[in-house]
Amino acid sequence: MLLDIHTLLVAVALATAFCAGARLLLWRMHLAIPGLSRWFLAGVSAVITFVMIFAYGKLQWLPLLSSAQFFAVIGLILSWDGFSRFMGKPPLRSLVLLGMAAVGLVLILIAQTQYSVATKAVSNAVLVAVLSLLIARDLLFSPTQNTPAVRATGYIYAINGAVFLIRAMIARENSEIVDLLNPNGVAAFMLLWLLCSMIAITLGMVLMTTERLQADLDNQANHDPLTGALNRRSCGLLYEKAMAYSRRHKLPVSVLMMDLDEFKKVNDYLGHDFGDKVLCRFVAEAQKILREEDIFCRFGGEEFVALLPNTSSDTALMVANRLRNGFKIDSDLIETTKSHQSFAITVSMGVAEHQQDESFESLLRRADTALYIAKDKGRNRCELAE
Repeated sequence: MLLDIHTLLVAVALATAFCAGARLLLWRMHLAIPGLSRWFLAGVSAVITFVMIFAYGKLQWLPLLSSAQFFAVIGLILSWDGFSRFMGKPPLRSLVLLGMAAVGLVLILIAQTQYSVATKAVSNAVLVAVLSLLIARDLLFSPTQNTPAVRATGYIYAINGAVFLIRAMIARENSEIVDLLNPNGVAAFMLLWLLCSMIAITLGMVLMTTERLQADLDNQANHDPLTGALNRRSCGLLYEKAMAYSRRHKLPVSVLMMDLDEFKKVNDYLGHDFGDKVLCRFVAEAQKILREEDIFCRFGGEEFVALLPNTSSDTALMVANRLRNGFKIDSDLIETTKSHQSFAITVSMGVAEHQQDESFESLLRRADTALYIAKDKGRNRCELAE
């Protein structure tokens, strides 16, 4: 059964317009996410492309086909730039964008001069294939954004590149088969593929944005908003995983309970903004000293907890002293502006090793007891729990 090409063109143009509308809503709802505006502009270019192809089918004016080819290339370049921005990469350089647009324009002008549909078909297919494969490469081989939606979108672009390479090879052999208005050729298949791929790519963009938003929500739920350290809720969850691994491999686990000394004075005499900077500075220093597998969290206020897998109490005490000695503000002795008093910003710590069948609460209580012993002995010291 032959499909009416003009009806398919109308269907593809309408579907592309709806996809562009969806991308516009996506962009307007999430203005802070980079790249979404480029996706919308790419959708607009796609709409212009299919409108011009439809007009070419009615008027048979070849420059319309050349213009459609140019907007198709521009749309893919905008999509590529949008994906680069979304993935956290630097935007495509202006010279790269202008160079690609110039190459596309030169090929279009050559085909226009020769007045050859075959030349147009081959050059257009090669340009679309190359750009699609470049986008697929960035999505499929990203070291930081390897999520299901990103991979799925990358596969769609890879398939699109393969489809257009096949179209280019067919066009070299027989230009009539790839004529956009030939119902006996591959035009119907290409239009159906473009309809499906446009919807799939737009859906991929929506899912990629959803994954980004979900990751942000998870990060907010698991991390302290001020310091970026894990919060108390995450500490308890990760403790269970660490203990399961420890029991399975019969490895020790130790915990550090840390508290900044006389932190109330910091807030009272130097202000809460300075106090926030002190907390962030302490977290930064702790993350430099602790290992990647260690679990560090803000337990509340100026109190912090570090869970050290595969670490005995003696080793944990050494780590605690390294952390205590490494914590330095620009000047250890701060003279306040509100008082002639002066005080040192220091940290005290309690260290405890997990005992057999001990609960997390019991382990923390023993470390907390050791911490208060350190406070009673003059602060700025580390004590090992009994």
